[in-house]
Amino acid sequence: MTNVWKSDLYRIGKSKLLYGVAAFTFIIAFFLIMLMRQDISLGISVFGNLTAFKEIDDIIRIGIMYQKGLGVLVAVLISVFIGQEYQWLTWQQKWLTSKSRIYIYLSKAALSSGVSAAIFLIFQIVALLSSGQIQGMLTPEYAGMMISGIFIYAALGSVICLLSMLVKSSTTSIIVCLGYVLFSETLISLIRNLSSFSNAASRLVEWGVQHSIYGMSLIASGTAVSVNLTIIILTNSLAIMLLSTTVDYFCFGSTNCKIMAG
Repeated sequence: MTNVWKSDLYRIGKSKLLYGVAAFTFIIAFFLIMLMRQDISLGISVFGNLTAFKEIDDIIRIGIMYQKGLGVLVAVLISVFIGQEYQWLTWQQKWLTSKSRIYIYLSKAALSSGVSAAIFLIFQIVALLSSGQIQGMLTPEYAGMMISGIFIYAALGSVICLLSMLVKSSTTSIIVCLGYVLFSETLISLIRNLSSFSNAASRLVEWGVQHSIYGMSLIASGTAVSVNLTIIILTNSLAIMLLSTTVDYFCFGSTNCKIMAG
């Protein structure tokens, strides 16, 4: 697995897209904070859902809501990174090196979670340092939001990795991953409407939504994050990462899977 891990680290380290996404994240966070410091109000509409920025805290919280922007960058970065393996037909080389498809997947999953969390941290660190309110913002609640956000984005990275690994075409994987990020809210609304025929079904769906990445992002960005809530989000995020890894183990890791390395 060491050779596969080194190979993936080398590739991501040489990726111009990674540095481009990181630079764009830096610029966006800095630009939004500068607008707030100049008392300029700003609103961003995503598929008709308007998000207004009235103060710096709104920008900090919007970073946790992956579907509002950062998730798009994460989806493009990870799907392109993994899709290039199919585009360049390099799966066979890694298969010959590691002799285990599960090692190949675990390397991709760990890297995807790490990169996703790193994009979130870049946005938040730039926003914090540019705010001019560092002392006032460094509170236990802020720490809880940051820890929760890190694990939410790590879980998002693992799910994006899962989707990318299950789609052979590099172009298709980008479309699928972007669809997952951009239409997650629409899909959840549809599921809620379909489950309204039964109280039991509605309760089950609500439980699922609360424990989804989307649900956790809403909770962490919209309420005061306590220690207990942070622990719940952390535990739930780890469960999502474990589940996505298990699903891909039975697909990508199985010799009977239709999607084969090479």
